[in-house]
Amino acid sequence: MKPAKASDINEANEMLASGQEKVELCFSLSSDEFFTFTDYWCERGAKIVKKQNYIVKMNNSRHIKNPG
Repeated sequence: MKPAKASDINEANEMLASGQEKVELCFSLSSDEFFTFTDYWCERGAKIVKKQNYIVKMNNSRHIKNPG
């Protein structure tokens, strides 16, 4: 399955919170934004991999509250 492409952090949070299993981060993040984002989602079962962009893969598709 190809990941959905998020153009900003709010869109990425919304996609993941709504149950999207794979999201590609097609935007730049500061180091603080990156660590806040990854800390939140990894606590909820996400795995983050770096390809051309970062890809967030959720281990489950349960509904999770959007942090934004």
